[in-house]
Amino acid sequence: MNYNLSLNDRPFKAIEAGTKKIEGRTPKDESDKRYDQMVSRDVLIFTNNITGKQITCEVLRIRKYPDVRKMLETEGIENVLSSGLDIEGGIKSYNSLNGYEGRIKKFGIYAIGVKVK
Repeated sequence: MNYNLSLNDRPFKAIEAGTKKIEGRTPKDESDKRYDQMVSRDVLIFTNNITGKQITCEVLRIRKYPDVRKMLETEGIENVLSSGLDIEGGIKSYNSLNGYEGRIKKFGIYAIGVKVK
């Protein structure tokens, strides 16, 4: 299955460079089941929401976590964050994304292992 996702410029460039290996996502609402359905070998097409450039990635694995802290501790901040922040900064960063804090509390957060194709 193919999925289209948009990304901010910094994480887009980090995935493209291979330094960001995990993309963290949370469902938009109860009907958003794509992360539950996503499996290894699915294809993610990321669009840079500044430049419009696209990269195609393969899903290597997907894991669900109850919160950002657990995801960052388990997956490693160097694999998840493109900002160079520590765990506390990473939590604040994810919670600052539009609607993420409440949605993570309700639905959890998915760590999607990706590799540029």
